[in-house]
Amino acid sequence: MINSLVQHLQLFMSWIDWVFYFAAFAAAFALARSSWMFWRQQGYKQRIQWVLLEIQIPRETTRGPKAMEQVFASVFNLRNEQNGPKETWLDGEISRWFSLEIVGINKVTRLYLRLPRLLLHPFKSSFYAQYPDLEIKEADHDYIDDFPPTYQQPRADGYELYGFEIGQKRDPAYVINTYVEFEPKVGDEKGRILDSMASILEIIGKMKPEETAWVQFNIVPDVSQSWLVGAKKIVEKMKSATQGAEHGKGGNEPAIRLRFRTQGEDKTLKRIEDKKGKACFYVTIRMIYFAPRGIWNQDLLNRGIYGYVAQFSNEDQRFHKPNNLRTKVEWDSPPFFFPKRRLFWKQVALYDEYRRRFIPEKTWAGKLYNSYLPLNLCFFHKPMLLSAEELATLFHVPTNIVMTQVTMERIESKRLPAPSNLPK
Repeated sequence: MINSLVQHLQLFMSWIDWVFYFAAFAAAFALARSSWMFWRQQGYKQRIQWVLLEIQIPRETTRGPKAMEQVFASVFNLRNEQNGPKETWLDGEISRWFSLEIVGINKVTRLYLRLPRLLLHPFKSSFYAQYPDLEIKEADHDYIDDFPPTYQQPRADGYELYGFEIGQKRDPAYVINTYVEFEPKVGDEKGRILDSMASILEIIGKMKPEETAWVQFNIVPDVSQSWLVGAKKIVEKMKSATQGAEHGKGGNEPAIRLRFRTQGEDKTLKRIEDKKGKACFYVTIRMIYFAPRGIWNQDLLNRGIYGYVAQFSNEDQRFHKPNNLRTKVEWDSPPFFFPKRRLFWKQVALYDEYRRRFIPEKTWAGKLYNSYLPLNLCFFHKPMLLSAEELATLFHVPTNIVMTQVTMERIESKRLPAPSNLPK
C-alpha cells in the first residue's frame, strides 16, 4: 500500500513538473511574441516623418463644426491598415495617428496639427475644401522645444504641474452631446451657430502670462470596428425591452409589448445608430497646466478647461478623469506608500507623454517599457472612441462669433497663390 502511495505521489509530482514546464514555456513564448511586436512597431514609428502645422484664422470665419466633421471624415480615409504577415510581423505597421492641439501660452491661444509628412498634401487639400479662407502653415519649430525636455527642470525652477487624461464612463457606443445640440432648431435664432469652443478660449485668454495650458487630442482611425459588436448588443437589448409582457394561448405565441420606448430611449437609440454609420477614431485627450507655485491654481484646469469637455456629457455618456491617469495622489489611496514620490513620477510621465504625443501601447512589452518602475505603471491608458461628429464638437476652428481678437492671433485675409494659367 505504501509503495502504491509513493508511486501515485511520484506520478503526481511528474504531472506537476509538466504543468510547470508548459506554463513556463507559454509565458516565455508570450513575452517573446510581445517583445518582438513591440520592437518592430517601434521601428515603424521611428520611420514616420512628422510635420507640425499651425492653423491661422482670418477675422471672418463662418464655417462651424460641421465643416470640421467633413475634414475628419476625409482624414479617416487616409488611414492605413496591416495587410498580411509581412506588414504585421516584419514591418510592424500600425495605424498612423494625428495630433490636434490647443495651446495657451502667454495668454495667446494657438491651434496646431501634427501629422505624418506623407499625408500633408491630401490633408491640406481636404482642409482647404472645407475652410477655403484659412491658412495652414508649417510651424517654424515645435513649441514643445521651447520647454525643458523633462519635468525635473521646471520643478527645480519652481513650477508646479497638474494634468490628466480623459476617459468615457460607459460603453463607447453611447454618444455625448454634439454641436447639433447647440444649434437652435426653432425661433428667431434658428440655424445660428453657437460655438462650443468659446469657453476654453475665454479661460485661456484670462490666464496670467506665466501660466501655460496644453490640450492634446491624439486620434487614431478605427480600422478594427470591434466596438460594433457591443453596439449591436445594446441596440438589440433596447429594441427587445418589454415590461409586463403576456403570452397568447398555450404560451407559445410571441410576447406582446405593453410599454413603448420613452423619448429619451428613442434618442439614445438614434444616436447609437447614427454613430455606427460614421467615421470613428480612438482618441486620447491629454491636458496639462503648469505655472509658478506662487500663482499655480489647478482648478483652472481641473474645473475650468475640463469643464469645456464635460459640458458635452449627458445621461448616456459622461467623461471622467481616471485617478490612475491624473496627477493626484492621496496618502489613503492604494498602494498607500510614498505618495509624494508617486505624484512626482506621475507628473514626469504625463509631461513626457505629452511631449512625445504618446499613444497607448497595445503590447505588454510596450506598456512595461513605457512605465516608470516601480511607482508609475503604463497599464491604465484606455483611449475613447469618438465619431467624427463628436470629435468635431470638441475640436474645430473657432468661428467669428467667438470674441478671440485678444486670445488668438488672426490674419486679415488668406494668402492665395497666383493662378496657374497666367501667361509667362
